[in-house]
Amino acid sequence: MKKAEPLPLFKTWVPEWVIRAVLFWALLPPFLLLGLYAGSAAEVAGYYGVEPADVQFSILLYYAGLVAFLPFDPHLGSYLRLRDYLALSVVLLVTLVGLAGWVRDFRLLLVLRFLQGTVACTIVTPLLSLIFSRLHTTRARAMGYAIFYGGLLASAPLGTILSWSVLDRYPVPALFHVFLLLVVPGALLLLLLLNGVRTRRRLPLTQLEWPSWVLLSAALLGLSYLASYGQQLYWLESPVAWLALGLVTVGGGAFGWRQWHLKRPYIHLGVFRYRTFRVGLALFMVFYFFRGTTNIAAAYFTGVLHVDARQMVLLQAATLLGIVLGVSVVVRFVLLGTPLRRLLVVGFVLLLTHHVWMYLLFGPAQGLSVFLLPMLLQGLAVGVVLVPLALFTMGGLPPQLATAGTFAAVAFRNLGFVGSLAVTSVLQPYWRTAQLDRFRADLLPSASEVAVRVQGLQQTLQGKGLALETAQRGATSLLARTLETQTLLRYCLNYFGLVSLGIMALLVVLLVLPPLHRQAVTFRQRPL
Repeated sequence: MKKAEPLPLFKTWVPEWVIRAVLFWALLPPFLLLGLYAGSAAEVAGYYGVEPADVQFSILLYYAGLVAFLPFDPHLGSYLRLRDYLALSVVLLVTLVGLAGWVRDFRLLLVLRFLQGTVACTIVTPLLSLIFSRLHTTRARAMGYAIFYGGLLASAPLGTILSWSVLDRYPVPALFHVFLLLVVPGALLLLLLLNGVRTRRRLPLTQLEWPSWVLLSAALLGLSYLASYGQQLYWLESPVAWLALGLVTVGGGAFGWRQWHLKRPYIHLGVFRYRTFRVGLALFMVFYFFRGTTNIAAAYFTGVLHVDARQMVLLQAATLLGIVLGVSVVVRFVLLGTPLRRLLVVGFVLLLTHHVWMYLLFGPAQGLSVFLLPMLLQGLAVGVVLVPLALFTMGGLPPQLATAGTFAAVAFRNLGFVGSLAVTSVLQPYWRTAQLDRFRADLLPSASEVAVRVQGLQQTLQGKGLALETAQRGATSLLARTLETQTLLRYCLNYFGLVSLGIMALLVVLLVLPPLHRQAVTFRQRPL
């Protein structure tokens, strides 16, 4: 008797281009939720009555929830049909986002953000599998990484565009409500197009590795807390910081020990035996440190140039266009068999050009239009770097470790992101203090130039009708504001200069590093 053909995943009457468009539409919201209000931290902090560090911690909590649950999802998702599982995940995510727009207690928002990341993972993982199923086998891995990492890269500018557009007119809860309007139509369309089929073999309940999820979550939460509050707590001078460090050490150590001794580990640590994988992870960490200048540039635009919502949206749109162009172009070169090392070098050269260009443009009286091309170049550079970097990292792994390698790579991406925030929080007050010390030396009684400057400001204010005492206070306030602007400007220059030197050093390493120099790895040469 002839075996029946398996039921297709999607309705047979749906065109292929519609399926791919709906898949991307449904995949984008979980990424967008990560950086939903990252570009408007001051507004969110003001609404909830908290500090910007608290807002940063809430963003990292979402990321930690997504990363920690990523290896767990394939097991949990095997108990339901794909359409039912996605429907349940969408309902949960919509509920959590709706609650986030309703609560006013920031502590509840932190819990909701971690749960949002966990539930978002249950949408991302099956959708990536569906995307791979729609592509030709020789192209699936390259296209899949392009979509996955391209979506992650696009989440930051998209979130900034959305938050600045909404918060310019409405309070913070409206941001979550608008997000729901973007999520629900794509999710409903996807559920309508899917057939009720099972895509995964049901796994026994004994294989659900809850302890590893708890340990990994604890370690990631401790890291997120240190990155957000470490500088405020003067790092290890605070007992709370020591407690967070202990959580990272004990949780991470116990997690690693458990993986080595489990028959079916949560993340197979055998991936770290492969040298190209370790090199790729190191490059991921360095790359995300370089990506930290995105926040520095945003601080310059808001703190020095005082951009409005329309101007910030325009800048982020330029970055988003660059990302789309970069990912679209580089994946074509990958499929043509261009050596990955060559693509990485080109990408980092573009990133270096962006940083040097921005360094030369920084100034208090610049027009915003001159930054559109550098921001587009920045998006183009990160798009060109990330896809070949992911393929190089995963290309040396055997097929049976490919899934574990993906989980580990996402976890290290999180570590790179958290590490860049920690470095920024350390360098900013250090450089700010050094700059203030230099200015303070000019404010001694013998510094007649500063006294003349204050006197000139005072006379200008008096000429506008202000009383003597009011003009004196106004002149002092204006001088302090000028000092703050100059301090921020110097910080931006220092950071971009440091990163430019770091990229130059990395380019030298890329040209001589043995795993990259001796092996001209291409998409066609290795089974990806």
